Amino acid sequence: METILTQVNMMGKAFVGWMTPMLLTSTVLIGLVLLIESVLRGRVRAGLRYWLVTCILAYLVLIPLLSFNPPSTHWPTGGGSLMAILRLWGPQSAYAEGSLDAPSRVEDPDPTSLTPSRHTHAPLSQPTTEQSGPSPSEATQTTTGGAGERPRTSSSDTTNRVWGPVSWQGTVFVLWFVGVVVVGGVMIRRAVGACRRLESVPAANNLMNDILIYCRKRMGIHGTVTLKVGPAGSRPAVCGLLRPVIIVPRNLAPTLGSRHLRDVLFHQLAHIKRHDLWVNLAQNVLQALYFYNPLILVVNAAIRRLREEAANETVLATIGDPDHLYARRLTEVETITLRDPPPSLYLIGIA
Repeated sequence: METILTQVNMMGKAFVGWMTPMLLTSTVLIGLVLLIESVLRGRVRAGLRYWLVTCILAYLVLIPLLSFNPPSTHWPTGGGSLMAILRLWGPQSAYAEGSLDAPSRVEDPDPTSLTPSRHTHAPLSQPTTEQSGPSPSEATQTTTGGAGERPRTSSSDTTNRVWGPVSWQGTVFVLWFVGVVVVGGVMIRRAVGACRRLESVPAANNLMNDILIYCRKRMGIHGTVTLKVGPAGSRPAVCGLLRPVIIVPRNLAPTLGSRHLRDVLFHQLAHIKRHDLWVNLAQNVLQALYFYNPLILVVNAAIRRLREEAANETVLATIGDPDHLYARRLTEVETITLRDPPPSLYLIGIA
């Protein structure tokens, strides 16, 4: 137990030393990037501004990886790097901090010396004196059985060596670890439930699949994409990383017509073409790891807004319709979506 507490305290010290500069640098970067994006709004395409904001996610992913072999110019280095945290699990970490007694090194005797020395060498920690025998204090702590026996450990010394409490750095590390486990566990449970509900959604008919094939060829997507029909009034969404699935409401085509269905399919296929589902996965993972930083929520909201604008730009560049006509049709689709998707859907897809 004493070794575990020592390890937690040392890992907490290294974690706080890494997290503090990381929190400061990420806060400055988030504020700077969001300020630049707001200045460029209306002057630069949404696709470029989208990738500018996603650079924050790349920074949050790469900096912990660079901490395993940090360059000299990297700020969170030294004892606060992740490599330093992992080294604390070594067996010599407790001895380095002085919390445990280091094992003495037994040297091989000199084979040439056949007779014992007449002089008694004092310990290195004791000053050399003229006495050849043990001091009175040593005599009270040694046994009378033999000259080479180790000193006895008194009961008062044993009671004084109590387990030290967890430091505030160790408490911070434990709270962060528990938070990551809880938030990550909730996300995984909700994502699994969303995948199970997605399997129960019925597939689309042949006419809708033919429209999907046409839209997929126009967008230049060669992989397999599945189309399913959700409940009436539900919001269109796209899910799946390796096998994408598009979900459209049952009343979309009968109410608004096939032209609105094509626009919805074009929009969802644009997310697949732009690899937005992988970015959404990175957002969820980083939100679990950096849950203590509230600015992550601001960054994710900005990325979701720019993602929709960039997808619309991709669709307009593909179909060649005027912007106002396409925007009007999407607005009409919004009028029949009466129910918002469950929060778990955002863990596995984009709505």
